[in-house]
Amino acid sequence: MSALAAELDGIDLGDQRLNRRARRVLAKLGEKPTVSIPAACGGWRETRAAYRLFDHDAVTAEAVLAPHIACTVARMGAHPRVLCIEDTSELDYTGRPSMQGLGPPNLETRQGLYLHPTLAVTPERLCLGLLNVHRWVREPGSLGQDKDPKRALEEKESVRWVDGYRQVDELAEQLPNTRLTYVADREADIYDLFVEAPCPDTAADWLVRGQHDRVLANGKTLRRQVAEAPLLAATTFERPASHGCTARTVHQELRAVRITLPAPRRPDRTLPAVEITALLASEPAPPTGEEPVVWLLLTNLPVDTPAQALEKLQWYLCRWQIEIYQSWCLHKAIIRGWGKSPRWRRARAAPSGGARRDRPAGAPTRWRRPKRATGGDRPARPGGLAASLCATS
Repeated sequence: MSALAAELDGIDLGDQRLNRRARRVLAKLGEKPTVSIPAACGGWRETRAAYRLFDHDAVTAEAVLAPHIACTVARMGAHPRVLCIEDTSELDYTGRPSMQGLGPPNLETRQGLYLHPTLAVTPERLCLGLLNVHRWVREPGSLGQDKDPKRALEEKESVRWVDGYRQVDELAEQLPNTRLTYVADREADIYDLFVEAPCPDTAADWLVRGQHDRVLANGKTLRRQVAEAPLLAATTFERPASHGCTARTVHQELRAVRITLPAPRRPDRTLPAVEITALLASEPAPPTGEEPVVWLLLTNLPVDTPAQALEKLQWYLCRWQIEIYQSWCLHKAIIRGWGKSPRWRRARAAPSGGARRDRPAGAPTRWRRPKRATGGDRPARPGGLAASLCATS
């Protein structure tokens, strides 16, 4: 049995025929992850069967990913420390007006949706697999509307970060021999998340990049307080190219301080003060013409030694793994064939080049044979979920 077949052995779509078909289709996509669905299937009959599988109501992202997530959790149990990295990615489908059930990402003239996965990675950057994928669509016309600043956190999109930590914390109870650390970028700098884990022995730890320069009880800002701390360690690493930034070597100095954050006001609850560690990684002498690389990292764990400071920085650098994972696997797997719900289905279109036939309401759908293997309304795509399973096996 191949690694991919073993990963999907426990799939349960409610029907043995669907289970067999799903394993067969995903195995074919996994064998050829860089080609289109028709090319991977190897013929019209298998291609048509694949699209019928994708269109079945029982074939959802949750059902398909369930056996993979179970395998991920099993793999996590073999490691003493696992980083649970969470991030949000925007998918822009403005150029595909036939797609239904989308919403405006940041402009009403655009359409798309958001993915929010959690990826399990070891501190050595070994990808163990997915733990969760949250996705949502903003309602058309919702951008620019006045929102109640006193509304509860549960009514905000940012609650996904707190929910993400809670899910990791629940998983920690199932893995008593593995220490879990939740890792996220600046959007997760939410006080309510810090309250969730004051660092008890059984809870998951957390490490997030700071966004807010909070004012402390002594009147100093958080960044000023940690910048005045003594130098703890220095490090050098290679920064990969991204978002218009060139790849280069970065030399950083690390400082850390243990502080107590005053609790913010909440209209619906009273929050306690939280003691955290702030770790400042600053670049004192960036190359000419380059912006300095400065990160303010917040964690519930103590950072008292150079080794602890360097360890936390390396954990944050592991966050890049989810950027790689999303760009290759998740965007193609969840949306192009697997991330289905009644609101997100495409307008009826033939697979990969087949023409749509107008038909009376209630009549069964029939497809014309495509004239060629790629093109048409359904985009050609790599093997998506199968490719992600191969990467995590």
